[in-house]
Amino acid sequence: MKKFLSTLAICLMLSGVASAEGKPLADANEIQFEYLSGRPFKWRNVNNYNVHYFEKVTDNGVMSYWRGLTFTRAVGYTNPQKDGGVHHESNGVGLGAAFMVRWDKQLSGKLHGSLDFTGSLMLYNRAHPYDGRAYGFLWRLGPRLTWQFRETDSVSLGYAISHFSNGMRKHNPGYNTMGLSIGYAHSW
Repeated sequence: MKKFLSTLAICLMLSGVASAEGKPLADANEIQFEYLSGRPFKWRNVNNYNVHYFEKVTDNGVMSYWRGLTFTRAVGYTNPQKDGGVHHESNGVGLGAAFMVRWDKQLSGKLHGSLDFTGSLMLYNRAHPYDGRAYGFLWRLGPRLTWQFRETDSVSLGYAISHFSNGMRKHNPGYNTMGLSIGYAHSW
């Protein structure tokens, strides 16, 4: 949590001194398709197939704030160490409210680079992951490259690391993932 807060503080400080030469899409709606793999993390092999829909709320030229929805399909298993490595199915389908904070910088011409931080409060069709609860939080952080090919349209490619857990102190099963996302944004 301390690393997250320090990273967020750095981003907020940079937003006060950095300036984007070109303005990103105003009043934009963005959809992101994402695959996040849990394979690199020991004991938790849960993959997420996510669709995020975001609507831009405000933009100061460098930092933008978005709201939206997240739909996820989680597939895989967990192996709690206390169970001696037994596979426990951790599949689930979830939907939840989401927000995104994006620090954006024009790199050249139509190419923008950004750092995205998102959070989603997820409600699942069953306890997720195994031995969890039917709700949880999905946090993502990662860089994104965006190509604004028209004044009103852009496509993007992002990389994200994520953490999922229910936030409870006593019983908080969770897992981490990492992977790629592609996005399309349109400004009305």
